[in-house]
Amino acid sequence: MPSMLYSMYAAQNIGKRADQQDSVNASRPEIQKDVGVICAIADGMGGLSNGKEASQLTVDTMVSTFHRSAIVDTPQQILLRGCAFAQEAVRGIQQESGMTGTTLAAVLIRNDRCSFISVGDSRIYLYRGGGLIQLNREQNRGARIDAQIGLGRLPEGARTDGNRRALTGYIGMDVLEHADRSSGSFAVGPGDRLLLLTDGVFGTLSDDEIASVMTERDDLICDRIIGQVLAKDLPNQDNCTAALIDCSYGEAWF
Repeated sequence: MPSMLYSMYAAQNIGKRADQQDSVNASRPEIQKDVGVICAIADGMGGLSNGKEASQLTVDTMVSTFHRSAIVDTPQQILLRGCAFAQEAVRGIQQESGMTGTTLAAVLIRNDRCSFISVGDSRIYLYRGGGLIQLNREQNRGARIDAQIGLGRLPEGARTDGNRRALTGYIGMDVLEHADRSSGSFAVGPGDRLLLLTDGVFGTLSDDEIASVMTERDDLICDRIIGQVLAKDLPNQDNCTAALIDCSYGEAWF
């Protein structure tokens, strides 16, 4: 059986904001047969200073941690270590430039098995068999309210809270107590696609709209998703970023 190969793509747009605060990075493609691949996106928090610096530092830290890790390190160890290093690095920015923060979503594939980690509300999806499945849980007020409703501690009417998108977790917060992550790993196969999105995408497009382009040729998907976002022409369109890992037996390139 031939080895699995992973092709990675990304696209982004500034939207109608003054600055681009989204960042994306990925591992070097030539090392994937030996150690696997990692892809990370981050969305610098609007309203705080140095959002771009925080998001870029976060994705760069995740990728550099992966590159420096020993082959005996598990994917879960690498992701947690990268997240901790990113938190430390962003907190370091704050000492010089004031309060800042960013979301994080990262996917690591090794030995044809996938692991992930996220902080904040950037999303990770698996596209498999024609279906789009969100893998991670967002860390925002809305997710917390929904959980409390499910436990019967809040009434259904609480879902209309106007501050649902406020983050309850982010890289750079005073004490980062929780990162959403896979407890282990799951197998990926040819035809699977991992999709990472900032809220400028999923806050504009429905899951059905995103899924509608997932059957496209892999090198077109991210551009088509961003094109769909811009076609909405929303007056306050946020920065938008999409990153894709395509799993196949074909040729891999970045």
